[in-house]
Amino acid sequence: MSSDNYNNNNPYLRLTPLPASGNRSWGEICEMLNRCGKRFEDATRKAECLADNVWHHLRISPRLSDAAMAKIAQGTKVFTEGGYEKVFQQEFHKLAGEKLLKAYACYISTSNGPVIGTLYISTQRMAFCSDYPLSHYSSSGQQEWVYFKVSPDYNY
Repeated sequence: MSSDNYNNNNPYLRLTPLPASGNRSWGEICEMLNRCGKRFEDATRKAECLADNVWHHLRISPRLSDAAMAKIAQGTKVFTEGGYEKVFQQEFHKLAGEKLLKAYACYISTSNGPVIGTLYISTQRMAFCSDYPLSHYSSSGQQEWVYFKVSPDYNY
């Protein structure tokens, strides 16, 4: 069977010749494929990290619905802010030369019970921020909503 005949009989396969201006060396083609492969590798690594975080939330959560809502809140925040690095910078004001290494979904134990949030590990410190604000009463008795944060740097 010729390739033209096969091409016409298969709606999922389309063979097209490279354009005349597309004469590239094998080195350039390999370089392009390597760049594409690295992008897929990065995307796969990020997807695996996200899946691990979701599984971790679901596994240790007191209630499945709480874990699902917290994960949606965290994912929305990270997506809208432009990634964990930006969220970390906003919440904790990065120190000079500081680089975020990893962000983990976790719970922190408090006297009022577990608080779901994100643990950030950077080159200079570890910090935690809750995924959603918690109710707090000021000294005047007024209710306030604040994020629960733990960090060795208290200048934020």
